[in-house]
Amino acid sequence: MKVTTLICVSLLLCLSAIISADQRSQPREAECEKYATLMCTREFDPVCGDDGETYSTECVLCMENKKRNQHVKVIHKGMC
Repeated sequence: MKVTTLICVSLLLCLSAIISADQRSQPREAECEKYATLMCTREFDPVCGDDGETYSTECVLCMENKKRNQHVKVIHKGMC
């Protein structure tokens, strides 16, 4: 019984890691509608853009997209 439980838990952890890794590799649209005023706070919650740049927040990424007339997507949270 303990072995079966251990195997099930291990499989769930592996599956979770695979799903998480897959989600990190697919760029997503930045949620710029949250930042309609384009006034960003000074917090540091970095996101990695699909241009290889690290932005201090998703808001900053949205502001740069608008300023440069570009369409950078978010690859994942955290540093590139």
